[in-house]
Amino acid sequence: MQGKIIGFVGCYSHDVILMLAKVLSSAEKEVLLCDRNLRHTLSASVPVPGGISVGEEIAAYDGLYFTQQKINAKMLQEYDILLADFGMQEFCGETECCTEIFLITDALLHHIRQLNGLELQRELVQEVLIRDMPGGLYAKEKELQELLNRFPNREELFLAPDKRDIENRCVCETLHEYHVKNASPELQEFIYRTAGRLCPEISKREFRRRIRRQEGRRSL
Repeated sequence: MQGKIIGFVGCYSHDVILMLAKVLSSAEKEVLLCDRNLRHTLSASVPVPGGISVGEEIAAYDGLYFTQQKINAKMLQEYDILLADFGMQEFCGETECCTEIFLITDALLHHIRQLNGLELQRELVQEVLIRDMPGGLYAKEKELQELLNRFPNREELFLAPDKRDIENRCVCETLHEYHVKNASPELQEFIYRTAGRLCPEISKREFRRRIRRQEGRRSL
């Protein structure tokens, strides 16, 4: 079976990728994380055992699989879902192999301009997540509106600055713990909605129940 490839383009996406991977793996999916970002932010959030080179091998951690290798046909055969972090670059056409693309960024204008300069397949961009967006600013920012209007198939979400999400990103990097319960309610909703769309056989409510049980909270 051909695996789904979700490409993440932009910045501040590593916690979203890790939480989404955790939720998808609760559906008994084999999830492979591919760090194709030159900054390797995702790599900082995954502890790799000594002696393993993730540039050449696949490492396992906490029910997930991780590599820095280029996406290839073998991966698509062996894993149900690939979540690939491309950062702010197109990586020599690698994004063209994606089933769909998520744009994730903050509201800083230089990041918006950098994303506007990328040549992405417009119809593949399904989700646009703008983080740390002060209330009402998106309606006034012309270049942000130009970015959004490039992608006719997009679902867009603006997240206000939230201490919980900032702390959760740091915990991912330093403690290698990916707790969905610690994210803001708005980001949690995005994670569960996206997981439900990718795995329609499981309801969003059931995903929440499984993750709450896994994270040590009372089941619904």
